[in-house]
Amino acid sequence: MARTRRGRSVPLPGQLEPRGPEPERYGYVILGAGCAGLSLCHYLLERGVDAPILILDRKQAFADDRTWCFWDVEETPFSDRAIRRWNSWSVRAEGREVVHTSRRYPYLCLTGADFYESVLGKISTHGNVTIRLGEDVRFSKELDDGVLVVTSAGSYLAGLVFDGRGLPPDSAALEEARRKGTWISQQFLGLRLRSRRPAFDPDTCTLMDFSVDQGRGLRFAYVLPFDEHEALVENVYLSKTGAPPEAHRAELSGYLQDRYGLFGGDYEVHGEEWGDIPMTAHRFRRRTGTRTHVIGTLGGETRPSTGYTFLRVQRYCRELAASLTGADGDPEGVHPWRYGPLDRVFLRLLRERPERCPGIYARMFAGTPPDPLVRFLTEVSSPLDDAGLIGTLPKLPFLRLAAGEALDRVRESL
Repeated sequence: MARTRRGRSVPLPGQLEPRGPEPERYGYVILGAGCAGLSLCHYLLERGVDAPILILDRKQAFADDRTWCFWDVEETPFSDRAIRRWNSWSVRAEGREVVHTSRRYPYLCLTGADFYESVLGKISTHGNVTIRLGEDVRFSKELDDGVLVVTSAGSYLAGLVFDGRGLPPDSAALEEARRKGTWISQQFLGLRLRSRRPAFDPDTCTLMDFSVDQGRGLRFAYVLPFDEHEALVENVYLSKTGAPPEAHRAELSGYLQDRYGLFGGDYEVHGEEWGDIPMTAHRFRRRTGTRTHVIGTLGGETRPSTGYTFLRVQRYCRELAASLTGADGDPEGVHPWRYGPLDRVFLRLLRERPERCPGIYARMFAGTPPDPLVRFLTEVSSPLDDAGLIGTLPKLPFLRLAAGEALDRVRESL
């Protein structure tokens, strides 16, 4: 099933291509045709927006370039396009494997191609959206009556601008986060592969396998088995520096040999996925001007302690669209405040005591029932869920980490 769906490109529907005379002014200009930008456009249209919307992106086409995974704790417009659902997932560390099963909250995998195809199809049914690919945004400037957006191909005037272009490694916002906040990089390289013999258990995905060598830094393998032959296998670092791509490939080769008995001639690689997700407690600015909003990772939609982004983007963009159209939306309230201190302490653990992390993750998974654990990881838990999870953690190390975090925050406020 998965083999026929991975690696395909998604054409831009003709209804979204530039057509007719350029409007003198767009109601909304969205920078970046990724998850956040396209999702926001969908929610604006769902709210009945009929003003002209322009989406700009430097890429030339929509490619199957990434995978989003999330637990099915709430309905999204794209969940039905998930390529695979797992009711069981595992964590391996310190010689043991913890397997959880939840019938209530399956773990979903949504490919880039399926997301783009779904959201572009929904957007193309409206007549007020234009997508311009291959245009690099040079700068934007707020004027008295709007925002001027200048690209490599022209200039556009907008009532409101939404910047969802992501967070490049050399961005000023990320540099500020590195300087002021606790942060690490979640760097990964994944192989989409097909083995010549049955090798994978399609009923259980592996969230974290810490049985790999930790010599270069905190590292784990992540395995999404689509069937007995096909899987996405990722090598993941949680560190300040990560590793070069060739090191990731070599380590994946070794992992496939050690864990599954697969040597180079036993499988074919059909594609790679590469990513570097900033995990930081830094509070990114939601607004950079009166008429300019920031969305997606650049706006802080990546959860600091896990790197999960998809559900947070959906929640924020849905509430933002509601607030912009006069409904009772609350974009600032979508992420409950009580997760902030816990995220900061977990980040500090990853940064300062990485050698203890595999055992602590295994302990947390083993001691917490699957449904409360999922609710905590997806920020829909109850205080009782949180208390149960916190009760599984070693008290003294976390108290020390929490004290250090509190002291640093006091220093920053002085």
